[in-house]
Amino acid sequence: MERVPAQRRPHYPPIERLAILELCAARGWSQAETARRLLVTPLTVATWTHRLDDEGPDALVQVREPVNRFPELVSHLVQRLKVLCPETGTRRIAGTLAHAGLHLGATTVRRMLKPASKPAPKSCPSPKSRTVTARHPNHVWHLDLTTVPTIGGFWISWLPFSLPQRWPFCWWVAVVVDHLSRRALGTATFKQEPTAHDMTRWLGTVRRAVGRWPGHIVTDHGPQFTADAFGAWSRQYVGASRRRRSVSIGNSPPRALSWTA
Repeated sequence: MERVPAQRRPHYPPIERLAILELCAARGWSQAETARRLLVTPLTVATWTHRLDDEGPDALVQVREPVNRFPELVSHLVQRLKVLCPETGTRRIAGTLAHAGLHLGATTVRRMLKPASKPAPKSCPSPKSRTVTARHPNHVWHLDLTTVPTIGGFWISWLPFSLPQRWPFCWWVAVVVDHLSRRALGTATFKQEPTAHDMTRWLGTVRRAVGRWPGHIVTDHGPQFTADAFGAWSRQYVGASRRRRSVSIGNSPPRALSWTA
């Protein structure tokens, strides 16, 4: 993780930021010592400290649950009072509970009387869908294609020059990015939409520059990636580095590889 720049490391959620500040105060660490041990910058720790008073769901540092949260019994009591005395307002309910030693604000009573919103039904994932999490560098690669117009490209509106998406109207650019470090491992330019064979040949070049195959490759549903040739190639080579263990994970990351068809 120390090899990844500070701006590209995974961010701590608000609850963990408060836990880090509590640990810093308990151990008597300085901001520099806390930043060194938790792999953040001293400016980040200083920002967390200065924004401890922020409130609301968008607060930079948050507690696990609101400190002034009342138990569910109080909400049930407020709702039952409203049912039994429908004409009673929120101020009257708050005053009645204050006589019993339970101090609530009128806005708190109004919030408790609001009907709870029903959670949105969770969509059942398709049997073939799954989530892949990057565990180390070169574990998951993201691969995508895009078109970059030239100076006489997409703005040409008359036929037939507005139809073909190829050179000299545009370039097809392919980029492969490592998911964990967000490092661009390679780029390639093509004069026309590349085929599955073009993509596998270029990925082989990227593999030789990196030194290992990834465990997974994430793509869209382009015709290059849904072709049988690309699927057969993926089953043969993707994940091969995990089986052979030919390159260690701790090697320094390579430079981005540029390739032109």
